[in-house]
Amino acid sequence: MVADLISLLGEALRDPELPVFHILLTSRLEEHIRKAIQKEEMRTLVYEIPVNTSGEGVAGTISLDGEDVDNDICTFLQHSFTELRNRHPDFPQPTADKLTRLANRAGRRFIVASTMMKFVDDGYNDPRDRLKLMLELTNELLPGTEVHELYNRILSTCSDPNRAYQHLSIVAALADPLPISQISKLLGPGQGSDVATTLKQLRSFMDIPADSSHPVNIYHSSIRDYASNSSNCSLPGLQPILPHSLLAYSSFRLMIED
Repeated sequence: MVADLISLLGEALRDPELPVFHILLTSRLEEHIRKAIQKEEMRTLVYEIPVNTSGEGVAGTISLDGEDVDNDICTFLQHSFTELRNRHPDFPQPTADKLTRLANRAGRRFIVASTMMKFVDDGYNDPRDRLKLMLELTNELLPGTEVHELYNRILSTCSDPNRAYQHLSIVAALADPLPISQISKLLGPGQGSDVATTLKQLRSFMDIPADSSHPVNIYHSSIRDYASNSSNCSLPGLQPILPHSLLAYSSFRLMIED
């Protein structure tokens, strides 16, 4: 679908009567998108964006797979830890080596770095212990799987990792976000009895408003990708569910009860 959109945009941009304008496309690294952009008919329409990186008039190119991203992630981590220490003066600022190790483990993906910080600074656990867990993550992972390994590690810290994965799958499968109370009601007294306590352990994955009448929202589409296929999760003893089937069954049950 995205490749078709790129082709349509290319066709439109070749219209000589069209005013001159630019379209900026951003995306995760996807092979089908790369192939669509590299087609012969698209090459004259696609340009890298030059920026001044050092010195007046010196142009360079920001690469989403290069050192620019590593440096930006290090800057983001440093700023995040500074804010954390402002709230917790006893928290030791990570060394430059630790920041570099965390940036390497992010695999040049800001969503990984952001999720790391949400996990470390969740406001309920000792950030020193959580930082240690993040530093134990290996950086010898296949490209694109870094975030899955991070999600595995976060789930493993929950009181019941299997239950946490099941509830995460349900939240990720919802067509429209729901408040915790409505999710509990939808799932019923059995499956939904521990939704509140379980989801509160998943603050790294989703925004849980202080007002319980507001819906919970996952932070990133990669969470939905992760939860939609149980093979992405390597938790031992995982008992995956079919969230869409469960939601359909629960919806019919509520309709019958009402």
